[in-house]
Amino acid sequence: MNGTSSRAFAAVIVLAVLLAWSGAGRGPFVFDDHEAIVNNPTIRDWGSLHWLFPPATAGETVSGRPVLNFTFALNHALGGLDPRSYHLVNLGIHALAALLVFGVVRRTFLRHPPAGDITSADTLAAAAALLWAVHPLQTAAVTYVAQRAESLAGLWFLASLYGFIRAGEPGASRARWGTVSVLACLLGVGTKETIVVLPFVAAIWDRAFAAGSWREVWNRNGQLLLLLATCWLPLAGLVLAHDGRGASAGWATTVTPWSYLITQAAAIPHYLRLMVWPTALVFDYGTPVVGGFTEVWGRMLVLALAFGFFVWAIWRGRWWGFLGLAFFAMLAPSSSLVPVATQTMAEHRVYLALLPVIVALLVGVHRLIRRWPLALRVTLIAALVGVLGTATWQRNRTYQSARALWQDTADRRPDNARAFNNLGQALALEGQPAAAIAAYNRALALAPDHAFAHGNLGALLLAAGRLAEALAHLTRAVALDPAFTNARFNLADGLARQGRRDEAILHLRTLLAQDATALDARLKLAGLLPPEEVEAALREAEKHSPGSADVAYALGSYHVQRRNLSAALQAFALAVERDPSHWEALTNLGNCLLMAGRPTEAIARYEAVLRLRPDDRQVRENLALARELQRKP
Repeated sequence: MNGTSSRAFAAVIVLAVLLAWSGAGRGPFVFDDHEAIVNNPTIRDWGSLHWLFPPATAGETVSGRPVLNFTFALNHALGGLDPRSYHLVNLGIHALAALLVFGVVRRTFLRHPPAGDITSADTLAAAAALLWAVHPLQTAAVTYVAQRAESLAGLWFLASLYGFIRAGEPGASRARWGTVSVLACLLGVGTKETIVVLPFVAAIWDRAFAAGSWREVWNRNGQLLLLLATCWLPLAGLVLAHDGRGASAGWATTVTPWSYLITQAAAIPHYLRLMVWPTALVFDYGTPVVGGFTEVWGRMLVLALAFGFFVWAIWRGRWWGFLGLAFFAMLAPSSSLVPVATQTMAEHRVYLALLPVIVALLVGVHRLIRRWPLALRVTLIAALVGVLGTATWQRNRTYQSARALWQDTADRRPDNARAFNNLGQALALEGQPAAAIAAYNRALALAPDHAFAHGNLGALLLAAGRLAEALAHLTRAVALDPAFTNARFNLADGLARQGRRDEAILHLRTLLAQDATALDARLKLAGLLPPEEVEAALREAEKHSPGSADVAYALGSYHVQRRNLSAALQAFALAVERDPSHWEALTNLGNCLLMAGRPTEAIARYEAVLRLRPDDRQVRENLALARELQRKP
């Protein structure tokens, strides 16, 4: 077909993506989005180049992935923390990836026409791209913002493979397309470790569709394949430099390679079922592991035989061997021997692996119906795209609130403690403390040593005034995870309320040793220290948080207690200068001005407070007093 037809197919693909994901932009940040984006300090100043060094402390999605981190920094520069802009970029990445799917499949079918029918190359490529693009399994990598890691890595993978294919075509600029392939591979290195299999997939593609033998593969593309393989060097450097993504992935995690491997023997057939029949999708499977080899030996045998069969097929140059081996290769980095302890199963991992399965099914169906009238074949594909696209649209509705997403996850995985803990957090944010407490208790019934559930439940009980229960859970949370700073802060708060000041101070000092920038802890500590130590503590807080209105406000409050009116005035004025909406600083500044005999200035501050808090009765009374004093001669 001509370029006009290809552009028409491309337009249809982009339109289908936009329709299927039309509701995806309404969802909030969830789960790993918070550590990768909301709490990620390295993306807040795009021009500083801090994004080159993403955090790597607790398995953050951006750990060891500077290209991914760069895209989040760019998002932050353009739209702050508005989730809609991040969803829009994710959707754009997916649309571009779908266009590359069309290009890769089309070029492949032009070289090796299915059933000898070269006229169907464009149509089948468009069908493959459409079905892949609107499949509901892709929501885990597209709608879930942090998993831009998967979709962006998929984009670079497809771009590199497309460049490799074009580099070997007659009449093409080998140097130009080879450069595209290598550069895309390098970008993939900085995005996600799954790019490691790209040189292998490129080699077996060449053997299946272009070369008559392995010797010819080497003679034709050996140099380019070696250049692609050199990308393993920077990839190894990133992995080693970031300690296996904060020790959350790799062979040093709590999950052994064998346990992880046999768990994948259960996961991969499940993924295949979802590819064909995508119902009951799960956002977070938790960390389940198979109990033993006897539970999955049959599935392991079938997978091993299938893998061996595809190895034989590709060695013999059978084109369909590529589809089978590509499926296994695309899953291998995350679904084989290298444990990902934080998620032993995850639907986003099939983002690329879905493609060879769809192509295989399409070719099989094409062989059966190629004699049907064209209109009937197009209607069948359109119907399948419509069904899958509708399912994707429906799935995206679940992502539109954190509570709905975690409720759905808990319903589908009632043994997942993490789902109930996160459901509790969502319910607490929605102002449903009783339901949140029930969710946390369910999480602890499933996993009694779940530090986050203890900490979150303790915080909720503390807010409710149930001090003894709160302290029990917070103490347990800190014992299970000494680096759980939120739990330690709340524990110190609870101990202080109980009058156990020395213990509270000890916990706050421990927290500050872990995180010197924790401003809330510094301010809480200053409030518990003896009077002679408070000012020094606040000066230390100013050093770690320069320009903080809260530090200036705390210093003003300290000077009020010390009856140093002039110093208090200066501190409260500084707090208001730093944050004109700091109503407490405005109120206290007004009070100090009133005490200093300056009612006119006090009136201006009280009026500013009332613009922020029109129902503040105490401020209204102070304002009336100031006006009365102003009228007196």
